[in-house]
Amino acid sequence: MKTWIATCPECGSADVIYETGMMLGQKYRCLKCGYIGSFVLEKEIEVGEDGFSGEHHA
Repeated sequence: MKTWIATCPECGSADVIYETGMMLGQKYRCLKCGYIGSFVLEKEIEVGEDGFSGEHHA
């Protein structure tokens, strides 16, 4: 099964969280490099039956 994840345009990290929205538009924040902005890159990944990809590291 495949799914999409948001990645940071500055450092490429998948540690991106949704910061705010509504009237201001969407804003995201990268927990790794501190990037804040409305532009993120979407990456398609393969997900196993357990819900995790082989790339996931806890």
